Amino acid sequence: MIQILLSGAGGKMGQVISRSVSERVDYRIAAGIDRQSAAVDYPIFEKPSDCDVCCDVIIDFSTAKAVDGLLDYCEEKKVPVVL
Repeated sequence: MIQILLSGAGGKMGQVISRSVSERVDYRIAAGIDRQSAAVDYPIFEKPSDCDVCCDVIIDFSTAKAVDGLLDYCEEKKVPVVL
């Protein structure tokens, strides 16, 4: 099963991705990143550096301001990202 870290989890597209992934058996959202909380069944972290959940890939639907910190996290953890 592929573990996803969803950046922008509280936004409109984040909610769409959450619903889509919840219908799959081969993918799972392990955690989310967002400055605001969301009604989801996975932990939400305010910034990537706070996240302590392992993942296989990051899907980003956040804002342009968040990209630099996210890319730093990806480089440090060696995790691929879809922007």
